[in-house]
Amino acid sequence: MIMELLMYSGGILTLSAIAFFVRNKIVQVLAASLFLVLQWAFNTFLLFNQGVVLMNYFKADSLALIFITVLSITSIATVINSFVYFEKRKDKLLHRSVYLGSLIAFIGCMTGVFIAGNIFVMWILAEATTLCIAILIYHERHIESIEATWKYVFVSTIGLSFSFIGILLLDIAATGFGGNNLLFSKLANQAINIDNALLFQISFLMILIGFSVKMGVFPLHTVCIDAHSVAPSPVSAMISTSLMNVGFVALFRFYFIFAKTSLAGWIDHVLLIVGFLSILVAAVYMIKVKNYKRLIAYSSVEHMGLSAVGIAMGGVGCFAVILHLILHSFTKAGIFFQVAQFIRMFKTKRIYGAGEYFRMNPFGGIVVLMAFFLILGIPPSGMFFTELMIFKAMIAGGYLWLCCIILLLMCFIIWIFGKNILKILFQPVSDSVRAHAEKISFWESVPQFVLLVLALYIGIHPPEIIVTTIHDALIYLPK
Repeated sequence: MIMELLMYSGGILTLSAIAFFVRNKIVQVLAASLFLVLQWAFNTFLLFNQGVVLMNYFKADSLALIFITVLSITSIATVINSFVYFEKRKDKLLHRSVYLGSLIAFIGCMTGVFIAGNIFVMWILAEATTLCIAILIYHERHIESIEATWKYVFVSTIGLSFSFIGILLLDIAATGFGGNNLLFSKLANQAINIDNALLFQISFLMILIGFSVKMGVFPLHTVCIDAHSVAPSPVSAMISTSLMNVGFVALFRFYFIFAKTSLAGWIDHVLLIVGFLSILVAAVYMIKVKNYKRLIAYSSVEHMGLSAVGIAMGGVGCFAVILHLILHSFTKAGIFFQVAQFIRMFKTKRIYGAGEYFRMNPFGGIVVLMAFFLILGIPPSGMFFTELMIFKAMIAGGYLWLCCIILLLMCFIIWIFGKNILKILFQPVSDSVRAHAEKISFWESVPQFVLLVLALYIGIHPPEIIVTTIHDALIYLPK
């Protein structure tokens, strides 16, 4: 088992180095292709060896398998769209090499976070994703890219420093169950003696603040919005899906630790506050957004805020959250891949500079319209049912008043999001915009369409293996 992990880690480092240092298009394509083969080979190994412990620091539990599989699927579309992005921009070989090397390392680090069983190893890999994504954000090398990159590095590093302090406090408070070698599974399986409740509470707050920068929820969500607005669209897709899933998985594993303690109720209230504030912030800021990438980014903040609320509800709420994030990952990735075509066609990221997309790119327009229904939870979107399950859990938990407020905010978000997306699809544009609009190939929208069809299918008829795996992932939570 150790050999497979070493082969994967060594393969990631080797392919990342090849892609980074070799300035040759054919070699870059081969390195990216071999990386996808390696990613799927490791993913398959984990699927057939569920629960395997690797080197005492990694464990392929059900939660990890869900999000690694989602990452592997979206990685295929990301690599395809990245090469389309290179060709259309006519990027220099140097810039392509830096991008691909960083992307391979980034996906490898996220895979490591998902399977990390040791808290400190998970934190190190989460910090490593900061360095990788910073290089990707900076790819287009303009003033806005520089600003967004240093903001992301600064805030993310500060945030993860808070989480590290929180981890140290957790280590001090739970020395009887691990000392300097804290394992998630060990802490989750044993009843923690909350002698010093205040220390545990401070620890959780610090961890929550730190990983909010990865999950994209209040209070450190702002740098994710800036990163989305300037990063290449394939990178935005990874930030809005798998990177936010990294934050969710990290936070969820810490939630496991406290779920059966006397602090569970307090932590639920903290998550409710964070989730509600995230949805509120998304609704308020979407009013004045003129950049369609920022608009879609705030939509991600809303969905992750709703996920925090679902965690707090427990039981069916947690089940709904994991299924919701699977659907969100495929749908939001498809939207951001399609946004790359908006930028090429209209030469702007402003909503009012775009229009008639459905007429000028019919298949792309169908993809956008399909994504519009899916991401807003309009039936037959599976997100309608997952959101309904979360609201049902809230009402059953005695939070009818909060449920009504969140529903009102979400209706407001649907109106704003829908109004602007429909403008891009159907509002008239000037003859000059129409004349200079780049023609988009039918085939460029195929990867996005496949992701959306997959999200639609899973939402309508979740395969039994997904349902079973989600239930297995929640085995440590109280009923």
